Amino acid sequence: MWRFVHVTDPHLASQRDGIWNNRFLCTMMPDVMACLRKDLAGLKPDFMLLTGDIVSAQTRAAMFEARDEVERLGVPYYPMGGNHDFVLEESRAWFLDAFNERLPEPRTYYSFSHKNLHFCVLDAWWMWSDGSLNETSEASVMEDLDQSLEGARWAVPPHILDWLEEDLALHADTATVIAVHYPVVPIPMRLHRPEFNNGGCLENGDLLLACFANHPQVKAIFSGHVHMHFVEQVNRLTQIVTGALPEYPTEFRDVQVYSDRMEIQTLGLSNGEFAQRSLLPGKEWTAGERCDRKVIVPLM
Repeated sequence: MWRFVHVTDPHLASQRDGIWNNRFLCTMMPDVMACLRKDLAGLKPDFMLLTGDIVSAQTRAAMFEARDEVERLGVPYYPMGGNHDFVLEESRAWFLDAFNERLPEPRTYYSFSHKNLHFCVLDAWWMWSDGSLNETSEASVMEDLDQSLEGARWAVPPHILDWLEEDLALHADTATVIAVHYPVVPIPMRLHRPEFNNGGCLENGDLLLACFANHPQVKAIFSGHVHMHFVEQVNRLTQIVTGALPEYPTEFRDVQVYSDRMEIQTLGLSNGEFAQRSLLPGKEWTAGERCDRKVIVPLM
């Protein structure tokens, strides 16, 4: 057995607090990261899969500050961008400069193999109101990004879909995991509530699912973005979505990998105070149901 951890949406280098579905507390993140460092030291994962929204503020200095905070965790990691990381024309260049030593190749989408698994990391672009795909956000969406995602949409662009097809064909005999900031499938209706804030999913998730249908070695998709836990089975695929670190339940996933399966458990920080500070009474549902917190994914 070996393990990796899935951590997402830390929103580092920010002094902004607010409310999404629970209290969204970026100001507690230095203490959260210090606690996570101790917890990961006990787990000794081979690496961390960090699925986007690493940084909140759209500046080069913030990107590097966030990188330094992640480095202090003391574990190898594979980063990728989310809607808060990739907003401006310069954002991807800042990301590549900051994380160049952690990227297997110098671009925002890439693949790597580790022991008995292959991983494909995707970069979704912004879909503008006219249906075009762009690396940057529309000005109207950018203005309200910290308060609302109304009008925000994302999709994996055609050239990355083409690359993905080629990469999967080259690794047809190896069990494969997909990592992308935005869920490929929507949040299941069983977790919706009247006051629910829904961050959305990929606009062309159906194209990805069609691609994966032709590549049975693809077993699971790891995502973040929506600040809650859910696990959804789509045919033979498992979509694993993990909540954001600054927001209740302030948890991450421990993924134990065997020759024939992945056993995925949800772990809270050893200091439960962070979760309690974030929780708005009655909104415990962002932690998911029992089926969203522990799952076994066959690899054979």
